[in-house]
Amino acid sequence: MSLSKRIFAAFFAFIIVPLIVLGSVSYLVFQKVTQEKYAEQTELTLKAIGRNINNMFKEANYFSDFWVTTEDSVESVEQSIDSNGGSLEIPGDSSLTPDYVQLLEKERLRQRVLLTYPGIKSVTLYRNDNQQVSVNFTKDTPLAREELESNPIYKEVLRKNGAPVWVGPNEDVKLTGENNLFTQIRVLLDIDSLTSKGILVTRFHLSELTRIFSFYSSQGKVDRRFLIVAGNGNIVFDNATVAEGEKIEKFVDTVKGIDLKSDMPQSKTLSFDGRKSLVSVQDLQLERLGVGDWKLVMVTSWQYLSGDMAMVLRWMVVITSISLVLALAFNLMFIRRTVRFIVRVVRAMRQVERGDLSTRVTVVGNDETTTLARGFNSLVTRVSELLDDVKQEQSRKRKAEMMLLQAQIKPHFLFNALESINILAVQNEGRKVSKMVQRLANIFRISIQQKEEITIEQELEHLTSYLEIQKYRFEELFEYTIDVPRELMANSILKLTLQPLVENSIQHGFEGIDYMGRIHVYAREEGRNIAFYVEDNGIGIDEEQLARFATSGMKTLQEMYEESPETGERRGLGVGNVADRLRIHYGNRYGIILCSAPGQGTVIKCLIPQNPGE
Repeated sequence: MSLSKRIFAAFFAFIIVPLIVLGSVSYLVFQKVTQEKYAEQTELTLKAIGRNINNMFKEANYFSDFWVTTEDSVESVEQSIDSNGGSLEIPGDSSLTPDYVQLLEKERLRQRVLLTYPGIKSVTLYRNDNQQVSVNFTKDTPLAREELESNPIYKEVLRKNGAPVWVGPNEDVKLTGENNLFTQIRVLLDIDSLTSKGILVTRFHLSELTRIFSFYSSQGKVDRRFLIVAGNGNIVFDNATVAEGEKIEKFVDTVKGIDLKSDMPQSKTLSFDGRKSLVSVQDLQLERLGVGDWKLVMVTSWQYLSGDMAMVLRWMVVITSISLVLALAFNLMFIRRTVRFIVRVVRAMRQVERGDLSTRVTVVGNDETTTLARGFNSLVTRVSELLDDVKQEQSRKRKAEMMLLQAQIKPHFLFNALESINILAVQNEGRKVSKMVQRLANIFRISIQQKEEITIEQELEHLTSYLEIQKYRFEELFEYTIDVPRELMANSILKLTLQPLVENSIQHGFEGIDYMGRIHVYAREEGRNIAFYVEDNGIGIDEEQLARFATSGMKTLQEMYEESPETGERRGLGVGNVADRLRIHYGNRYGIILCSAPGQGTVIKCLIPQNPGE
């Protein structure tokens, strides 16, 4: 990955992502804190409402107890039953008998007792002698005795033996009547003997409940909704009056959401009636007043709760956006500029690495990058100057080596050659003297040429002259063959390349042999190169000498001019120096390869380019 991409990734990972995470975490934390604080406030509100509802039922139970235990009220009911055969109605006719007037006065007395609590709308007494009396303050149809006794709640009423049992609206519509009122059922006891006189069913219209919820739902104009849910999941009361009689499961998840079986306060963010809301549940704890396991549920619209959070979120988005813009501006103005400068320097370094020393970095500005650019340009300039000096030094060194090689005339070789010519002259071998002189002249003519490269044909002519002189000197020591295709003769070769290789075979390969030595020189094309092979059947080279040649060759003047103890002649520049000359002149792809083993002879491969100009 490039530097610019890594820096951008780091900028994104360590600046942009933390800003986004900071904004998101802050919003979630604020949301959680707001929810917890509001849940605490909601719990206090639900407890206050619960106390008001508790007091409301206490008051209803108080007046019910008062009416039941008032002797005049009980007596009135009994007289009403005795006089009217189980029912009482107040006619609108003005012509009344004295007995009826007296009965009417007792009825008015009873009504005054009942009117002390105006929430009572009807009273029905189911006597043990199967007689029934009803007093209605609104249109209401009493429950049939058979339905009352068949209802499961009848056993609970008998078990409580005088304690009230409440049934809320929509909890059991058969018991609450056509007006769907709060219904209290209890055993009517005789004041003196505390024996059962029947079942008393009283229906209440608890208007105080509506006032309680109206007060709390209107505070601060909060979008809140209150529900009372019975133990069977029916909604007993809804201040919005739209969900009464429905199951709570229709509006909220009671499996994974709220738990109506728990007595602990609960507050959770749920979907209520398709809207995200904060649903809070409080146990009313009305069982001791005769009311079932009722729960008070308050639903607060999340839109109301998120009003402040939305404002905070907007500010967070604005601040985060401004921070991101500033961070991007910083990235563009400073980091990106520095990265682009570094990239330019890296590109320039790569061009210099490829050998382009004319590369320079543009100097812009007046800071540390400017100093770095100037330093880089100065360094490249200095390297270019040093490289030119090295090239000139190497050029002078190569010329000196070539001149040394060209000027090297081995005194022993020249002395032996002249001594051989002298012997031939004494023996009157004029033709042989002429050939020897001609061969020696060819060697000197090619050696003193100023050109570094000659044709392969000239190199082979020089090699043949050398071999003929050596063959005359070491008669019956070796024989040779040269096989080079005619089409390769016009190609160029570094002069004095093959002669040291053949000399290596004569002076080292045939040292101490008792058989005829053979030297075979041949060439062939290998791709766009020319390969010369010099093979001999001499004594070969051991592994130590091969390793020495491969690692260092012969590079010191002492090695160059070391004399052979067998022939007394100097070794010349040697095979290793030929390899170095070829690498210097043609490149590292070219040079010498030796393949040999003791007693197996030696093969020397010399590789040169077919077109040295390329």
